[in-house]
Amino acid sequence: MDTSENIKLKLSEILTREEVNAIAKKTGFFQRTGKICPFDFLMVLIFRLAVSYPPALRLMVSFLEKDVSRSGLHQRFSEKAAEFVKCCLQTIIAKQTMKDQPVSIKLLEPFNRVIIQDSSSWDISPQLKEIYTGAGGSASKANCKLQFCYDYKTGSIILLEDTKGTEPDQAHGKQIKDIVKENDLILRDLGYSSYETFSDIAQKKAYFCSRFLTTSDVWELIDGKYVKVDFEKIFKQNDAGVELNVFLKGKGKDQYLPIRLIAFPVPQEIANLRRSRLHKNAAKKGRTCSPKGLFLCDWSMFITNASEDLIPSKMIRTLYRIRWSIELIFKNWKSILKIHVSSVRKNHWRIKCELYAKLILAVMVHSIHQKVHYSTWTIKKKEISFDSLWKYIIARAESLHGAVKKSASEYVAIINSSLPSIIKVCEKYHQPSRKTTLQMIDEMIGDVQHFKIIGKNCLT
Repeated sequence: MDTSENIKLKLSEILTREEVNAIAKKTGFFQRTGKICPFDFLMVLIFRLAVSYPPALRLMVSFLEKDVSRSGLHQRFSEKAAEFVKCCLQTIIAKQTMKDQPVSIKLLEPFNRVIIQDSSSWDISPQLKEIYTGAGGSASKANCKLQFCYDYKTGSIILLEDTKGTEPDQAHGKQIKDIVKENDLILRDLGYSSYETFSDIAQKKAYFCSRFLTTSDVWELIDGKYVKVDFEKIFKQNDAGVELNVFLKGKGKDQYLPIRLIAFPVPQEIANLRRSRLHKNAAKKGRTCSPKGLFLCDWSMFITNASEDLIPSKMIRTLYRIRWSIELIFKNWKSILKIHVSSVRKNHWRIKCELYAKLILAVMVHSIHQKVHYSTWTIKKKEISFDSLWKYIIARAESLHGAVKKSASEYVAIINSSLPSIIKVCEKYHQPSRKTTLQMIDEMIGDVQHFKIIGKNCLT
């Protein structure tokens, strides 16, 4: 069966010249006929910044192929230009229509969406601190942070937003109450952990799976009273793996959230490395490590409000590895797309234009990857390498730019004709001795190990 037959890119999934020009008029970036067409301006930013560094103005002028000066182009990078490119980014995110084609994995079937959220940040020119404030002091005065949130099952991007480097992840974690729907599963790192966020997810009848913040406590209900759990006492008696039915405590008097806490012992070398990091970080702050923190270095701990039927104890570590996919996305954005690299030092609006344009290309490649990946996994149980696809697209950025300048349909035609080649070149080679996370989740679902469960089942 030809894997590429059912994954053709549609014209409605990309930005057309007419749509871009309409956005330009709406944002005030384009009000009259000029030397620089908004569509050409945008496409130069999207396809040329990815392969041309540094993206000098003189080079951009040559790509525009218009009788415009370097200073003339410089003047076009205004607040309205930044708003125009940002609106184009928001438009193409909204165009993703993969909801009816989720990757088929038995463990994930009970969940409407599997939402992964994380952030990535980088230092920029100190002269840009007004728009992207950094921590200052020994750290940079200017730092840009990206908040990214997407559905692992369908590839649909839910949130992609640039913020100041000083904005904490927890603040964005609270936005989840506006995003989450019933039966969603949320996978996020420790930076987003808070009782309020977990409670909001549970109230929406959705689920979370997170690593446990070892500086926190959990509580058990004994004879009608909430008692703090003594991890050291319990773990020393059960060194093979433990599941606790316990509660997270909020700030209010009666705020207790029922959860499962699953803990696994880690190899000694990993535990020693963790202790070394704890001592180093504590020394920086002039503190000493707590006995509890040092003891818990021997364990990997996860919390969830999903029942054993939804997320078996043995599967929680493998399931949580799905979150690593977002780290690989950030890695490719930086190593291949150079999203964190810019020669801009002063022009606030130009750096925003460049960033949003690179993110548009990121969304386009992300969408192509999910289409091809869905098909190859469904038909052949094979996966498409995100890294290889990025390199494939970037290597052809010049021809793609040439095609899209003619018409959006020309660009679509090139992508569709390239699908067989993409599948052949970018398909992952699966080593029998080294299974991918997707393979492990798919194959391990029938092999469920029951941990020693301590405490009454408090999940409903």
